[in-house]
Amino acid sequence: MGENRAAARRFVACYELFVECQRREESGAGAGECRPGHAVLDPIDVAAGYVVSAMAISTGRAERMITFALDLHLRYPAILSAMAQGRLDLQAAKILASQMATVHVDVLEAVQRQVVEEYLAAIEGGVRMGEKAIRGNVDAIIARYDANGIRLRRQEAARTRGVRFHKGVDGMSSVSAILATEEAAVLAEALDHRVKDHKYADAQAAANTQADTADPGGGAGAGGSGGSGGSGEVEDYSIAERRADALMSLVCGDAAPAGTAARPGRPGGTGGVALRPKVTVIATGNHARDAGGARVEFTRSGQAALQALLDMLATSDGATFEPIDPRIGVADDARAALQYRPSAELARRIRLRDGTCRHPGCAIPAEACDLDHVVPFDHADPQRGGHTVEGNLAAMCRRHHRFKTFSDWIYDLQPDGTLLVRTPDGTTMLTRPSGPLAEYRREQARAETEAWTRQQRRSPGPTGDEQADAEPTFWSRRAARHRTERRNTERRKAERARTFDPAPPAPGTGTGTGNGTSTGGAGSSAGAAEKATPESASRWWARNKPHHSDIEKGIRALLHERLDELIDPPPF
Repeated sequence: MGENRAAARRFVACYELFVECQRREESGAGAGECRPGHAVLDPIDVAAGYVVSAMAISTGRAERMITFALDLHLRYPAILSAMAQGRLDLQAAKILASQMATVHVDVLEAVQRQVVEEYLAAIEGGVRMGEKAIRGNVDAIIARYDANGIRLRRQEAARTRGVRFHKGVDGMSSVSAILATEEAAVLAEALDHRVKDHKYADAQAAANTQADTADPGGGAGAGGSGGSGGSGEVEDYSIAERRADALMSLVCGDAAPAGTAARPGRPGGTGGVALRPKVTVIATGNHARDAGGARVEFTRSGQAALQALLDMLATSDGATFEPIDPRIGVADDARAALQYRPSAELARRIRLRDGTCRHPGCAIPAEACDLDHVVPFDHADPQRGGHTVEGNLAAMCRRHHRFKTFSDWIYDLQPDGTLLVRTPDGTTMLTRPSGPLAEYRREQARAETEAWTRQQRRSPGPTGDEQADAEPTFWSRRAARHRTERRNTERRKAERARTFDPAPPAPGTGTGTGNGTSTGGAGSSAGAAEKATPESASRWWARNKPHHSDIEKGIRALLHERLDELIDPPPF
């Protein structure tokens, strides 16, 4: 019950936030000139942005919360009241509201009152109904008041028909299809027939293989065991995997010979239809840097392993390859930067980098987004800023593109694609690009950082007290040896300075034991250390000290004498 009341309070807060955003938008529009329609922001979008910043949820979930809050306040107050009392949970409230979405407003109050009362009475009576039963009971009540409402709801449901592709992880992607009931029945029947054909072909192939490897006298036994072996192999694959093979077989055809079936993960042949999927390969062209393998990216279905690409090429008509250089700004051009529309190559790089809409919480694929100039492009003078370069472009869905352009939120794009968003109340949100190009760059930067760290540990500088790595190199051993020699030399010098015996003092300054001018204790040691000569402190100096010659001194004095006689004395 407490959880139900908390959910009701959240929807009340969302409704109040929407009302405040609507009031601000209307007051802003009336303060100045009339704005064009494309510059007017939907209060739901503005409120959803604040919900995302406060609750750290996706934009879609925030929009659904605000929309449902509006429905509860404006259309279904009885459902909101039951939630506030703790008697109705959120999931049941959503089911009841979705079933009454197309009921005419004239009878909606009576319909929802009876729907809520009957559902709460059933719950309190101990009846626990599933979703299908709940929807059936609600439709029975709606039919008494507004039979046309059920027909309108089914017509609107038909608008959701379609097939969608979702990029997954671990080399897998999801394909979702919403079809009419009769269309789904036809597809299911076709897949089941193809699954049966594949099972039979697998069993026959297994039996033939076992018969070929068996003894000539054991043919009958081989055939019987081959059937069981074939059935055992069939059981290794679930019905869902079999249907996936059957779907690919229906679309692409079977390239395998008659009597064999396509294997899981193998798309099969093309059945006379030329199919060439577009493949994006991200690599620098430097084999040393791309030692981990180039990144393979299918345009609509996401990343795949290189081996999967090779398997596809071996059993299909090939593929169209699009090489991408991952270096930042490699597609920028000084002349094209002054044009508003980005080139096809630059646009493709931005979508590969961002992956999705860059607004916080939005997950719309970048292929369905606009390319927005984060710093607005100056149409009057393009030289002044807002250039069309990689560092100023971000993928934005149309709704958030308009929101970013006409709201008072602040957007700042970093060179690596990180986007900082600041709301008017001071909240800062950060989104990082999630596309394959951005992931490749992050992995390369991380690998280079780790390699540099390892090299620094193995090859430290020639000075310093850091220790060598467990795997020393020539340079680290050389540096350690030099440090040891310097420390030993300094220690020997210090020891000689402490034990040095000074020369006899000059006359008049004796160092006898009397009370003359002699010094004792620490003063005597300090004086001895100060009078230490390089010759006494170092054996090298003793071997290489300069020699003074009396003959050289006499020759130098004679030369000075002769020069003084030759040079005239000065006039003063």
